[in-house]
Amino acid sequence: MNATEKIRKKQLRFALKFGVPYILFIILMYLVVYLGKDWIVKQKIFSLPLHYFLVAVLIYPITWIIFGYYVRKANQMEDEIKKIGG
Repeated sequence: MNATEKIRKKQLRFALKFGVPYILFIILMYLVVYLGKDWIVKQKIFSLPLHYFLVAVLIYPITWIIFGYYVRKANQMEDEIKKIGG
């Protein structure tokens, strides 16, 4: 296995390490909101119902933070490939 293949496998592991937990987090959050709707609807955060806060407000900063970190690391891996001439 050459260096480029090793880096590509590293990229795949890295992508799965972020992608799978993120998707599971999103699914779990929607599932919690769905299953606990009677309790969640009554809870308020900053005058918003908890389910609005979770689904509409909280998810976007989390997504952008993860996205920003992922892109920086992925770009570093791409630079590694360029250095070895792959």
